[in-house]
Parts: sequence; C-alpha cells; structure tokens
Amino acid sequence: MAQSKKNVFEIFMEGLGIYLKHSPTLMKYMFFPVFGQLIGVILSFALSLGFAYTIGSKLSDTTLSFSITMALAIPGLIIFAKAFWEYLIAYVSICSMTENTIKSGRIYDINAHKKVATMSKRMGDFITLWLLFGLFTLVAIIPPMWIIAIVAFVFICLIFQVFTFEKNLSVIDCFKRSAKLVVRDFGGTVGLLLILGICTYFLLPKITEFLLTLIQAVNLFAMLLEPMIANILPIDNWNSAFEALGQNYMITSLEVAKITISSVISWFVVSITLPLRSICFTLWYKQLSISEIKSKKKGTKTKDV
Repeated sequence: MAQSKKNVFEIFMEGLGIYLKHSPTLMKYMFFPVFGQLIGVILSFALSLGFAYTIGSKLSDTTLSFSITMALAIPGLIIFAKAFWEYLIAYVSICSMTENTIKSGRIYDINAHKKVATMSKRMGDFITLWLLFGLFTLVAIIPPMWIIAIVAFVFICLIFQVFTFEKNLSVIDCFKRSAKLVVRDFGGTVGLLLILGICTYFLLPKITEFLLTLIQAVNLFAMLLEPMIANILPIDNWNSAFEALGQNYMITSLEVAKITISSVISWFVVSITLPLRSICFTLWYKQLSISEIKSKKKGTKTKDV
C-alpha cells in the first residue's frame, strides 16, 4: 500500500512523537553542546571579570593586568568553542539518526552519526555550509533585508537535510536542491516553519520562564547576577542620557539582570529543542523527496503511453 501524504501538522506530531519517545537519549546527547556553551561563557566572564574587578584593578601595570584578564578567559572560550562545534554537528547527526529511527523505531549509537559531518572528505563542506548560513543570518538581521531574508530562508531551510542524505552534492548544490524541494510544497514548508517557530521559539520559552518565575527562580538568578551587572555596565550614564532626552525612564541593574536571565532561558529552550526541529525537517525532506520520485515515475509512465 502506498504511503499517504501527510500534512505539516501530521509531520510535526510524528516528529514530536519521536522526540518525546527518545528524549532521554537526545537530552543526554545535547547536554554538553548546550550546557557547555553556557558554562564556557560563565567561566570566561567569571574568571576574567572577577580578576579585573578585584586583583587586576589594583595592579599598577595595566598591560600585565589586561594580559592576565584575557588569559583567564581562554579556558572558558575553549569549552564554549568545543560545545558550539558539537552543537553544529548535532543538527546533521540527528537528521541521520531520524532516518534510522523511522526504519527501526530505535536509536543506535548516536555518536556514529557524527561521521556525516566529521569524516575528513566532508568536514570542509560542512564548515563551508555553516559559514554561508551564518553569513546569510548576518545579512538577514539588517532591517531592509528582513522580507527578502524570510522568503530566502524558506527556500534554504532544508540545506542540512540535503547535505546529510545527498552526499555527492556540493555546498552550492545543497542550497539549489533545498530550493527545488521547497518549491514542491512552498505553503507546507512555510506552515511547518511557523509551527516549529511558534512552539520552540515562543511558546516553550515563555512557558518555561513563567514556571521558573512562579517558583522565584528567575528572581533568585537575577539577584545573583545583579552585582556583576552593576559593576560592568554604565547604567548611571544611561539614565543620565535618558533624562537629557526628556525620557522619564530609569534603568536598574536588577532590571537588566532579569532581562539577561530571561534571554538565557529563551536561548536554552531553543537550543535544547534543536532535535525536534531537526527531526521534523528530516521527515518533511523525506516526504518531499518521495513526492518528487513519484512524480518522475508518473511522468515516465505517461511518456511511455
């Protein structure tokens, strides 16, 4: 019996089912890529700024003080870089894992799927693909480019699935292939992007922040962060500038700390739900690819007749 075509909501629900079923394994796999970035940043700031505002400020040799401050940031930056690299690899690894999970219903050694990106003959293409995607993201944040960038993102949203499963394609061909597949169901692709975007970039972060606020965790972390914010940022100068502009608004270090904690919570939830997005887009890629094959076969039969 031919497999029926699924709409984007069915694709999302199937992806969510896979994500929830294998969440312990996926969370274990994502632990270092996500927490490693956070720990690396915290360690860098804690060591370097901690030194700068205690011992460093008392040293008469400013060059020595600056050198030590920068050196103390290095361990954290190394941890961050390693975790960030693992995070980039995770996206294509989970694409490969999803294919096996669909076939067998199980997750095997997920680290074995890293070879999709880390094998020597593909690593250069993998890095180039991410660099081009990063360059696209930088251009996309420029306000005049927003509309063009949104449309373009729809067309290139499957580049990592193409890279994972169509190993003979060049980096540029991955972009072309993604666009070709998206054209087959542009509306469906937009729908899936909206569902995943609303759920993983808005609803889940807001729900998580609400629950943490409810148990006073946000206030606790903000109060712990507030002294550092007060020492680092020129908040008094900002308030003076607002007053000079006639704005009756005062910023407090605690308010900045709460905004920072809120941003970290959002980043954490978005990062930890990376497998869900990867799984859903892999399912969508597979459906579009199968649809394309069926269309070609149908076209061949029509010509034969």
